[in-house]
This record gives sequence, structure tokens and C-alpha cells, in this order.
Amino acid sequence: MKLLKSILAIAVITAMVSSSCTSDFSENIQEKSQTSFNKNNITLSVKKSSAKNAGSLSIFQELNKKLAGKNYEIAQVEIYTAITEAADIHAASILPVPGASSVDYRTGFRFIPNDARRDNRTNLTYVTVSEFATSANGIVSEEVFDAMYNIWENETNCNNVAIDKQAFDLATDGLPSTILSLNGGDPLGPIADHNVIGYVPAFIFEEIGAPPGVLAVNFSFAFLDEDGNRTDINNDGKFDTSHTETWFNDSVNWSTDGAPGTVDINSVALHEFGHSVGHGHSGTLLASFDENGQFTGEFLQFSPTNVMNASYIGIPKTDLSGDDNSIYCENFSAWPYY
Repeated sequence: MKLLKSILAIAVITAMVSSSCTSDFSENIQEKSQTSFNKNNITLSVKKSSAKNAGSLSIFQELNKKLAGKNYEIAQVEIYTAITEAADIHAASILPVPGASSVDYRTGFRFIPNDARRDNRTNLTYVTVSEFATSANGIVSEEVFDAMYNIWENETNCNNVAIDKQAFDLATDGLPSTILSLNGGDPLGPIADHNVIGYVPAFIFEEIGAPPGVLAVNFSFAFLDEDGNRTDINNDGKFDTSHTETWFNDSVNWSTDGAPGTVDINSVALHEFGHSVGHGHSGTLLASFDENGQFTGEFLQFSPTNVMNASYIGIPKTDLSGDDNSIYCENFSAWPYY
């Protein structure tokens, strides 16, 4: 198997600021020791970094600087967490990188059919890195990923866009990760519209400042024009999506049924792939409080209950509900004519 070495040079940040959805760090990044991880004989080497608090540039803006010269940049980062206590409710979950437009239920981005930058496709494509599709605790997930994309393609009220799995070979095509291939040279990705990297070690999530309890993260990228501005070539009020990239936290105790003490990979994958097709978060979390207003430790449910609820509270969900369907139809009901 071909040895892959990808360098990630990003700043360590200690916390997410949920009010501003950005994190401060210095432009003067100092490299620290290199850390490697290995999955199925594939080695990825990650340069950890530190930064003095001497600037106000978000970590994702810094990563976008490394994409200079490309026709896309990170536009939004969607983080999915498991919550077990009341304080977790306030963890930041969607971070629009400055310059993005976004509202709660929708992202400010949309794929454009017949877009020459996407090879004029009228379908959406995805790849899965098979070598990274089995979790550390042994949950084989490539078929799960396929099944969850199938739900978005076929079980909505507006299933008029094909979401097709694309042929992919890690040894010959390279790692389809824009983020993990930022090694000072050209990124190896993207290969498809949706690039499912698979299970990634927890310390890499820490490197991007993900909060405790993070289950997965989805990066959305927007196309840029020759002046470096995000494009909206069909004037629909949304930036044009270039591609997305999804990671799952390899330290989580995953399962395929959401048994107590585990997290259901089906539910989390369906949620993350919802971000890939243009969904934000929806719903309000209801919790139980005593007569003194103190949290009792019991989360009741989200209202309304949707796949795209903002956090995982231990209740598996793989059936699409009202908001899931309505936002999907908003994005794709006119496909491929807009």
C-alpha cells in the first residue's frame, strides 16, 4: 500500500467562542513536534502547532491562506457533538468563516448543476476512503455511509437529484482531503463533491479547536472568482459550493444501533451528509429542570425532532422529518434547472 504523508500545520486553540463563532490566534505560527497516526498501513504525519495570542485571524482563515491560488476556500465548518450536561448546550456547532452567509436551518451555499467547475455534472458525487472507514473499536462503516447517502437521495420529498458513489483508489488517487493535504504544496483533494475521509484521530479534532464531545465535522468549501471573491453564478443569493469534506472522531465508542454507552454511526453520518447537501441545524433542545431551575440531568427531546438537530443526545434517528425534507426540497426541488 502506498505510504501517504500529509502535513497539517494549524494553530492549537484552547476553546471555541460560541458567541462570535470564530477563534483568535496569531499569524506568527510556531511549529511544534510532528505527530503521526496509522490506519490500515496508511501513515499520516501531522505537524502540531502553537500560536501566541497576538492576532485576530480565525484558524480557518489561516487555512484559507494556505489555499491561495485555488478556486475554492473553506466557507463553513459544521461540528456535531454529543451532549451529556446542560453546559454542553452552548457549545458552538456551526462556524461560518468570515465572508459566508448562513441562517440556522440552511447553509448559505448550494451546489450548481451544469457548473463547468464541477465538470458540468447534473448529479452529485461522493467518495469514501475505504482504508479509514473502520473505526478503532471495529465498526465497519463504508456500507453505512453508502446507505445514509441513499436516504438523502431517495427518501426525501424531492428526490430528483442523483447522489452517486464515485470510483476511488487511495493508492492511485491520493487522499481526498483538502485539509489534511495542506502541506505547503497543492492539496490532493477534492476528488468528488462529497469527500468522506472516514475515522480520524481525536487529536486532529483538537487541532482545529473542536469542543469536547465532538463526534464529527463537515467542512464546506465555496468557489472563488479570479479576484478571490466567493461566487454566485446563478444569482440565487447563495454562494456556489465547490465540495465538502467529512471526518468522524475515531476515539468515540461507535455502534450501529446506538446502544447505551455508544453512539450510532448511522445517525451521525446521516446528519453530517445533510450538511454536505446544504442543511444547517434545526430544533430546540428540551430539558428537565427542578423547582429551583436546576438541570436534572435529563434531556427530553428536540422540538421539532429532525436528523439535523444540533446535537446527539443518545437517541438514534435515521428517518427524515419535516425540516429535513423542507430544506432539502428548497435546495433541490428545481434541480437541475436553476
